[in-house]
Amino acid sequence: MSAFKTTATIASFGGKLLKLTHYAVATGCEMALNLYLPPEAPGSKKSPVLFYLSGLTCTGDNCAEKGFFQQGASQTGIAIVYPDTSPRGLKIEGEEDAYDFGTGAGFYVDATQAPWSKNYKMESYIAELHAALFANFPQLDPENVGITGHSMGGHGALTLFLRNPGKYKRLCIRTHRKSEQLSVGTEGVSRLLRRRE
Repeated sequence: MSAFKTTATIASFGGKLLKLTHYAVATGCEMALNLYLPPEAPGSKKSPVLFYLSGLTCTGDNCAEKGFFQQGASQTGIAIVYPDTSPRGLKIEGEEDAYDFGTGAGFYVDATQAPWSKNYKMESYIAELHAALFANFPQLDPENVGITGHSMGGHGALTLFLRNPGKYKRLCIRTHRKSEQLSVGTEGVSRLLRRRE
């Protein structure tokens, strides 16, 4: 289990927003994330945890710095995990060619197509991150975990919730509502996953 390195600590609504990095076995590279710890977290009561999965082209910074879930999380004593949306800096050919494939577009699945299958293992990464956070931050409650996301992250949250019965106690998602937007990401996912014969 890899240790986390804190690259920044930002005071936020009485709690702390930690900018963290760690080496992830699932992706074979260093991954970055944000973790919000509410003011109640250091006390004797453990904090419920919400994993927030971002959409296409985002990083773990997008919602942490623009969405300001921290205000509500501070008031209710919830910790929030903002993971990245893909591995970065792998220099795989084609990784930077499209906004909906490669960097920023891991779709929270484990790729089955080479060369992506070596590092684009975002479903496994979220599971690894889940275990690592609870091992390294004892103020987090592993029995009270929810998952949410928007767009690609909404799809990821729904998929992870359904594939891991009992792991997440709550699910809330936000995806596209217009039918013409439903094709976004279809090409990217099909390039990551083998078709079932």
